[in-house]
Amino acid sequence: MTSRTSDPRYKIDHERKVFVYKNLHKDCWSVRQDGLVKAHADDICLYDCAFRVGKKGRKKVLKEKRKNVHAGITGYIDTFEVDKWDDNHPNTAHVFYNPYKNETFVDSAGDPVFWSSAVKIADRVSYVLCYPEGVELI
Repeated sequence: MTSRTSDPRYKIDHERKVFVYKNLHKDCWSVRQDGLVKAHADDICLYDCAFRVGKKGRKKVLKEKRKNVHAGITGYIDTFEVDKWDDNHPNTAHVFYNPYKNETFVDSAGDPVFWSSAVKIADRVSYVLCYPEGVELI
């Protein structure tokens, strides 16, 4: 993860949640906190995550047929190394969001996903989520 600048306003507070979304212009993930983009990453791990989709932003995309930032994942940055994440989370599934097809993030079966205990965000368009043991998706 690369920080935007040495300015202290852009330092990430790891005790607070961040909002991560796909940056289409830089082809990476943007990490936002306090309304400021504080870092960019090719991949990032989060825990205690919520999958968020703004209804008004999605409506604007459908009306204008033009993408905007209205969906992403909130959570705490996980300090585990991204390379070791897969070994520590064997029970995973891909999660996607397409504003033209779905109102929410969905798994590969098309079921809505709203929360996860742990998420690895990587690649260009895929989210990988760890389902908590004993918890079924709604």
